[in-house]
Amino acid sequence: MIINNGIVLLRQKVTLEEKTTGMIKAITLRSFPESMPWRDCFRECREAGFEGVEVNFDGMFDLDCPLKTLKAIKATARNNAIRIVSVYSRRQWQTPISSPDKLKRENGRKVIARLVDIAEILEAPTVLIIPGAVDNSILSKEIEIVPYNEVYDRALEALSSLASAAARKRITLALENVPNKFLLSPLEMRDFIDKVAAPSAGCYLDVANCLYNGGYPEDWIRILGHRIKAVHLKDFRLAIGNQEGFTGIFEGDVNWAKVCRALAAINYNGPLVSEVLPAYKHHPEMLWITAGLAIDRIICDIKKRKH
Repeated sequence: MIINNGIVLLRQKVTLEEKTTGMIKAITLRSFPESMPWRDCFRECREAGFEGVEVNFDGMFDLDCPLKTLKAIKATARNNAIRIVSVYSRRQWQTPISSPDKLKRENGRKVIARLVDIAEILEAPTVLIIPGAVDNSILSKEIEIVPYNEVYDRALEALSSLASAAARKRITLALENVPNKFLLSPLEMRDFIDKVAAPSAGCYLDVANCLYNGGYPEDWIRILGHRIKAVHLKDFRLAIGNQEGFTGIFEGDVNWAKVCRALAAINYNGPLVSEVLPAYKHHPEMLWITAGLAIDRIICDIKKRKH
């Protein structure tokens, strides 16, 4: 989807810089219309200049999908020169590993273990982890409000054992800073990851979620440093202040200059994943085209700040 010569030139320039930095321009498949055949999504990714995708197992694909489907996903990605950078399932919100309900906790472990198996098959290096929840109401109809200290202890115990198992498959469990009212500061997230004490534990940093939760993404980046294994990119409008405030990259109040400076300072070299949602009603391709161009600009800015 090349819309003018200016975009062609920018893409050519950034492609060379991406090879130098090693960063991967990626997008979540949830950015595409639900009605779009999944193979077409991969083709659109390729045409828009993306190198990677996050595959979600809660809509387009079922968490219990057969091996045949997983092999088809892998082959389609490979045929489009797309790397699968991470896998995720929202089912983690319905079965928190920190739940006071033992059955839910065990189901939560099974969900993560299944995602690790899927990641191994798809050769994806990272599983996006919801690290338990004090409040899971944002994405669950069965709402649980759980004491903070109980969440901490249960999540730490579960992730320590799960991360050890994932390490044997060379899969990283990357904890995202989500609206779960848990691990609210970068210092706490850093210390929690270190307590998991497994080489496969890290952070999946969401830049806009930092603002939504009352923090600053540049602080999180500097403090978490090498623990950051993947980055979600979208923006947030503070004046709105609720979930309706999430918006496209460069359209909100994230200080992108500071974010790029911080990513350059830690020598970040992983995937930059657009999580701009939902798909547009009209000309949906403009969502991934503009998100891709925004990530191109971010990669250029990070590279400049590395010198």
